[in-house]
Formats: sequence, C-alpha cells, structure tokens
Amino acid sequence: MYLLLIFVVVLLAFSMVQNNRRRKNTAAMQAAIEPGVRVMTTSGIYGIVQDIESDSIVIEISEGVDVRFAKAAVMKVVPQLDEHDGMDDADDVDAEDTVDAEAAEPPADADPTKRAEPARVDGHQPGAGSVSTG
Repeated sequence: MYLLLIFVVVLLAFSMVQNNRRRKNTAAMQAAIEPGVRVMTTSGIYGIVQDIESDSIVIEISEGVDVRFAKAAVMKVVPQLDEHDGMDDADDVDAEDTVDAEAAEPPADADPTKRAEPARVDGHQPGAGSVSTG
C-alpha cells in the first residue's frame, strides 16, 4: 500500500519537473525569436517572422502574405534552407520526366475520323466507377 503511494508521488514529481523544463525551453525559444527568423507554427505553417508584438507575432508565409499568430503558436525555430527553400526550379527537369516527341504523336494506324468521347459537364465519364445499389 505504501509502495503504491510512494510510486504515485514520485511519478507526479517527475511529471512536474518535466513540465517545468519544457516550459523554460519554450519560453527561451520564444524570447530568441526576432524578425527574419524562419519558424514553424503548431499548425505546421512555415514562415519568416516579420514583426513581434507583446502577445502576437506576424509571419510571412508566402511572398506578400503576412499572417498574425499568437506567440504561443510558434512551435520551433527552423534553420534556414538554401535560397530556394529546397524547391527545385521549374526548368530543372530530370531526364525521366521528359516526354519524347514521338511518343506524343498518335499511332500511324489510328483512325483520324474517330474522336474521343467528350467528358460530361459534371466531369464524370458515363459508367466510370459508377456502382448501383439498387
């Protein structure tokens, strides 16, 4: 009986120490945030800090798009990536992704008088994946 009581007290003390440490780390991280720092919010939005106010922070999530968050919404400071944020340029195309001009042409034996059935207005082809429960 006493052993169970001691275990519960030790567990509560350990939990309180961990919460205190986590709170101190979060406060230190939020105090270190300044304009120009890249951050991630608790909702998973990445952006660059533009302005810091007493209880809120303005983050640029895209060029020209500034969003105001509560300071507590900042989850972590993210290290700066390269100037393209890890995104490939549109003109950097792998050899696998290029399409052969020959493959884009219709086959020689294709009948030019036959045309593909146009899609219906609602975007569904008739009979494509329809299941009747009747």
